[in-house]
Formats: sequence, structure tokens, C-alpha cells
Amino acid sequence: MKQPPQSIIDTRRSFLRFLAASPLLGVTGAGRLLADETLEKIDLAEHLIGAPDEALDVFDFHNVARRVLPTSHYGYVATGTDGNETLQANREAFRRIYLRAMRMVDTSNVTLQTELLGEDLDSPIVLAPVGSQKAFHADGELATARAARAEGHLQILSNVSTHSIEDVIEARGAPVWFQLYPTSQWSTAKTMVERAEAAGGTDGGI
Repeated sequence: MKQPPQSIIDTRRSFLRFLAASPLLGVTGAGRLLADETLEKIDLAEHLIGAPDEALDVFDFHNVARRVLPTSHYGYVATGTDGNETLQANREAFRRIYLRAMRMVDTSNVTLQTELLGEDLDSPIVLAPVGSQKAFHADGELATARAARAEGHLQILSNVSTHSIEDVIEARGAPVWFQLYPTSQWSTAKTMVERAEAAGGTDGGI
């Protein structure tokens, strides 16, 4: 199939941004169906964004990763465990969730602050633990920590981080949550938790 001109792709993506922001499509059942149908009919699979701010959703990053990463690296971040049952269930669950437009509501004092497991957070966005990040970026988890710091997001550090928890906390400028995969040796798990506590991290207990 011949790829459409870039100008057409850009126009289609602008239209999708309009749909995503439309209060009419967000509040009615008919509008939701119309949006879904429209999205399915617009083929943007071959489009690669040139910068993060061009992304419509996380799947735009997925397309770039599939194109530029080695097969083994792409497979590591794009797949789940076993038969991908949990991954598929997550996708299906999020398809049932959408934003409902609100009208006649005072938006002069909007805040993203929230609470998670008793901790006050400036943002509801949490950076999930992803291991071996230096395979994808020279600075690995330190780059992620700096991004989390800049935007005020919580970061969860993988149990197989390529940087120490001390260095990651320093880069973020605040504690991180620590992903814990306990082993059959209690002393090993105890040592990891004590190190995270000493560094100022928070045990995520995952």
C-alpha cells in the first residue's frame, strides 16, 4: 500500500487532536462511537513522530521504538510475561475508560495533586519500574529521574536498575519508590530494603 503524502498525514493527525479535545465527542455515547469509528478508519501506522510533543498518545512512541530499537531490546519493553495475558487485559480495561467533559465548573484553581498509599504527590503520573534502561539511553535511569524531577512525577526504580538507588535519588532530588523482588534468601531481601531506606527511597514492595 502506497504511503499518503506527509501533508495528508499531518492533516489527519490535526483532525485527531481536534477529536480528542472535542467536548461533544467526550460526553455522549454516540459521540464516543463516532470517535472510535473515525480513529479506526484513519491509518497512521507508518507515521513516525519527530519529537515528543508531536505524539497523540503513547503508541506513537511505540511506533518509533519498533523502528529504531534492536529486536531484542524492543521485545523487552513491548511484551509482557507468559502469554501476555496481563498486557492484553490492561489494554482492554483502558478501552472502557474515557474522559467526561465538564461544563460550568470553576477551573481557576486546578491542581494535579493527589495521594497514593498515604503519600502526597504533585502529579498523578507514576513512572513504572523498567529495568536495564541504559540499554535504551546512555544515562539510563538517571535520565528518567531528571525527567521525573522536571515534571514532578513519582518514579519507581526497578530491582534491576543500571544505576544505584543513591545516584537515582540524587538525580531526582527526592525519594523514589523501590521495586522489590524478594529472593529465596531473606538476608538478600533484607539487605536491599535496608539499602533503599538508607538512601532515602521508599519500598514499593512490588
